[in-house]
Amino acid sequence: MSIQELGESAPATSSLRHFIIATIGRRYLAFEAGFTKALLTVQEVERGENPELRGVVDRTVELIMQLNLTDVPIRPETPVVILADQGIQCSIRVGHIHGRLEIQPSQILPLPAHFSSVERQWYRGLILIEHSIALILSPAWLLGEHAGSDATHDQKAALSFMDLQDSAAGERRAC
Repeated sequence: MSIQELGESAPATSSLRHFIIATIGRRYLAFEAGFTKALLTVQEVERGENPELRGVVDRTVELIMQLNLTDVPIRPETPVVILADQGIQCSIRVGHIHGRLEIQPSQILPLPAHFSSVERQWYRGLILIEHSIALILSPAWLLGEHAGSDATHDQKAALSFMDLQDSAAGERRAC
């Protein structure tokens, strides 16, 4: 699966699902494009350079901390994904934004069986991408339910995905 650079467009097909692909550390994440309001930098968010977003981002979701990744530096040029739905907005710092991905719904894989608890509310599925796995994040969780979540429990469940992704990476190296 290849990722298109932002700004490129593929032929319009209504059945395609659209995602913004980003990474935190080595972890690929997929944000549903329909919920993505803006792609900015930390500096742009802090300065309020985008008049549409000035003072209206409700909260920052700290996925870097939840995924227990300390190797992602936070600099002025660090990318930020702004999600919005029904008047609620949140910002999520990521390590890198790779571009847009358009896929058929049949290419979305279900979550593995070991995702058996609350993490099923956080993630909508998996996408095989660039010799790895992208986790599709649930906009409902990020924009709403996440605000009151238990960070310790969230972190343990997020680590189970990291184990899955590391396992897939190891299998690729073995081939």
